[in-house]
Amino acid sequence: MLGVMNLLHSELPSRRDCHRARGFTLIEIMVVIFIMGLVLAIGYPNMRRALMRARMMSQVGVLKQAVGMARATSLKRGRGVAVRLLESSVEQEGGVVVAWVDINGNGVFDDPVEDVVGRWRVKSRIVLKPDPDRSLFILGEANRGVLFLPNGTARSTETGSAGVGRGAVVLSDRVNEVRLSIMGGTGTVVAEMWDPDNHAWSRELRHWRY
Repeated sequence: MLGVMNLLHSELPSRRDCHRARGFTLIEIMVVIFIMGLVLAIGYPNMRRALMRARMMSQVGVLKQAVGMARATSLKRGRGVAVRLLESSVEQEGGVVVAWVDINGNGVFDDPVEDVVGRWRVKSRIVLKPDPDRSLFILGEANRGVLFLPNGTARSTETGSAGVGRGAVVLSDRVNEVRLSIMGGTGTVVAEMWDPDNHAWSRELRHWRY
């Protein structure tokens, strides 16, 4: 009889064991919350910086793609192709970059006669603005961009000279700025970032400010 009672007593959990089985203690929960807060405090700024860089550089890639496709189409079809980067000579937030086959060479999209090569949307948080030192080619009355001749030669400057000079568009997220210069002739796109410390454009895209 005594053996049976001892066996039953040994199988019953103690009050201390029951208390521990119910869950975490208040101190343990506070420690977990503190660690989570510490991780967020350290990780959030880095994540925010990464998102800002990714957003800007993705738009740089969009504009490069538009210019590259416009030149490739001019060579493939043997016709002039225009790509509109700016809708006017003033800055604009977001918008759409458009490239089309400019059959008559007037720099104006004549729908439905002329075919659209492509449309590329610029995010609303990105500002496109002209570079006063490197004005782009005038397309129509107010649009600014690049005109590729049937042989692929780029006219990218305001004067419209074929094969010389360079025109540029500046992308900004209101804090950082990246300039894309389109070379006259080849249509090569060169990216530069504004260096606030040296007050100059740099091809090293590492001068981020947050």
